[in-house]
Amino acid sequence: MYASGNISHLWRMWKLNSVHEILKRDYQLRPVAIEIFSMDGYNDLLVFHKKEREEVFKNLVGMNLPRNSMLDITISGSNKQKSNEGSRLFKVMARSFSKRWQNGEISNFQYLMHLNTLAGRGYSDLTQYPVFPWVLADYESEDLDLSDPKIFRRLDKPMGCQTLDGEEEFRKRYESWDDPEVPKFHYGSHYSSAGIVLFYLIRLPPFSSENQKLQGGQFDHADRLFNSIRDTWQSAAGKGNTSDVKELIPEFFYMPEFLENRFNLDLGEKQSGEKVNDIILPPWAKSSAREFIRKHREALESDYVSENLHHWIDLIFGFKQRGKAAEEALNVFYHYTYEGSVDIDSVTDPAMKASILAQINHFGQTPKQLFLKPHPKRWSERKLPPHPLKHSLHLVPHDLHKNPSSISQIVTFNDKILVAGENTLLKPRTYAKYVAWGFPDRSLRFLGYDQDRLLSTHENLHRGNQIQCASASHDGQILVTGGDDGLLCVWHIVKYGPRALRQLQLEQSLCAHTAKITCLHVCQPYMVIVSGSDDCTVILWDLSSFVFIWQLPEFRSPVSAIYVNDLTGEIATAAGVTLAVWSINGDCLAVVNTSQLPSDFIISLTGCTFSDWLETNWYVSGHQSGAVKVWKMVHFSEELTPAKMTGNLTGGLVLGDKVPEYTLVLHKVLKCHKNPVTALHITSDLKQLLSGDSVGNLLSWMLPDESLKSSINQG
Repeated sequence: MYASGNISHLWRMWKLNSVHEILKRDYQLRPVAIEIFSMDGYNDLLVFHKKEREEVFKNLVGMNLPRNSMLDITISGSNKQKSNEGSRLFKVMARSFSKRWQNGEISNFQYLMHLNTLAGRGYSDLTQYPVFPWVLADYESEDLDLSDPKIFRRLDKPMGCQTLDGEEEFRKRYESWDDPEVPKFHYGSHYSSAGIVLFYLIRLPPFSSENQKLQGGQFDHADRLFNSIRDTWQSAAGKGNTSDVKELIPEFFYMPEFLENRFNLDLGEKQSGEKVNDIILPPWAKSSAREFIRKHREALESDYVSENLHHWIDLIFGFKQRGKAAEEALNVFYHYTYEGSVDIDSVTDPAMKASILAQINHFGQTPKQLFLKPHPKRWSERKLPPHPLKHSLHLVPHDLHKNPSSISQIVTFNDKILVAGENTLLKPRTYAKYVAWGFPDRSLRFLGYDQDRLLSTHENLHRGNQIQCASASHDGQILVTGGDDGLLCVWHIVKYGPRALRQLQLEQSLCAHTAKITCLHVCQPYMVIVSGSDDCTVILWDLSSFVFIWQLPEFRSPVSAIYVNDLTGEIATAAGVTLAVWSINGDCLAVVNTSQLPSDFIISLTGCTFSDWLETNWYVSGHQSGAVKVWKMVHFSEELTPAKMTGNLTGGLVLGDKVPEYTLVLHKVLKCHKNPVTALHITSDLKQLLSGDSVGNLLSWMLPDESLKSSINQG
């Protein structure tokens, strides 16, 4: 805050280089808002008076801030203005996304998020939160058979028409409606509203407190809270409740935490005496919120949903949203939920205006209509190559390269394989330069990759201590260094001068480790830094605020390697022979002792980042002995029971009363290296597993052509 005379004003400041995108948005179905997207993942929705918004946006555009001009015009443009620039640009963008989805280039989840964004919906406004479909109708079976169409929801029908009784009830309501001032509608409630979002997210702060505010300061009666997936589905599907037609939110497909009462909130007791705690999951989830999310996402990406999702898009974003087509599809909602149904600014009666705004805020808003014609069907599924880890029994090594020193990093860029030697780091995004350290003068240097030409030298970065490791952000603007004193330094790389020399500006020094930093990973998608040390600890830091987030339980050996999956956020750690996998929130998912020889410790780790949901449960460890080991993470319900794993569940880690839900099963040991394996990498096209060792040997592990068919058949 700052004071001006006797008046205090709230203020907020954004760094220009942190602004990722600026979009025009609607608020309360009016074109009065601007949303600022920051590189750290935080979004801010600013609401103005109608004329002020245009002036502010014009000034921001004049500052040449980064923004997607096609998207901001699309979101703010009226779908009634067919000939304007916004409409034309929208068609280009919508067609591009649609073609990519039809060709299987993006997943169903990604496409639905694109459509929500184009329709002006996002996480910054609870009244316009992203809307996702119920995709399953089976919440009672022990196992899911995704090849059986009967287990799926009718995607060509609104939620109120999932049963014949519900469909008939809403048809009669519409046909019998007779009010000259209120247009006909099928549903008095909506499939998406702030109340629905808070209903689902009641166990997560700050949504829990917002939920209490909505109910006058306390939680609603326990019998009306979100308590069971099956019961919520039955209510929303019109089985005995015609006032509930809610759809889902994106969290149902990626966030297990919202299904658990991790903060021990007192949610009360139902009339039956049952205390409301964690969500009651369907039997096929095997009592695991994480398994529910995994299988639910698998259902969203299934063949059946892919072949029928266009019907749901027609209802929510498309031609069945309004008009005659909406009437025939039994998909008409109360008229105040549609954009353009009322000019709020022209309403002069304060009571009437407050009533209309309350209706808009609390009873739901229909998304902007994106398509005026039937949405095309998905043409085909993406044809994936055989997964090299899933079929690792058939992998064959090939010698690729001999580096003059130990290989510490392997990357692929523009179909080229690039390697970094000892005490060096390839700099994103083009990898045309690299960073080097470990010199007698304790400096850090930038050099050209092709000719090793020195570009700049930076001294005394760690107060006279030697740098031990480094990691960089994907955009190449942030460099994090770890010293032998346990200190982490976060640097902003700034170019200056006609020769584009580099200057390092210290953003923050991070202190918590008590011994040498051994490994680092900067994960820009999740805005975190993960560091490991000789003091046997792993710490997670916030990349935007540069503060401590949490520390993993102490390991029995110094931490030797860290890998972070940039798509899922899962973190793999190696300490001695112990391999562990953790969620981004610090939950231990799986632990295994990788060798019976204490000296065969893990030096390098990698995993698969081809997809954020498909075959993400594979990890590879490189060992002191030269072995490359392929691991599959499986739920205990699939292969082993916790009772059979007594003594091996925690790998000696102190995890409290919460044991891992998964175990790491050794799938294959690849033997070819005769020296410690110091670097691992899986190519983005899934065709190669690359491994480098301490004497500079680079190997490519590939599936031979003759084994492809057999491996696919076996898979």
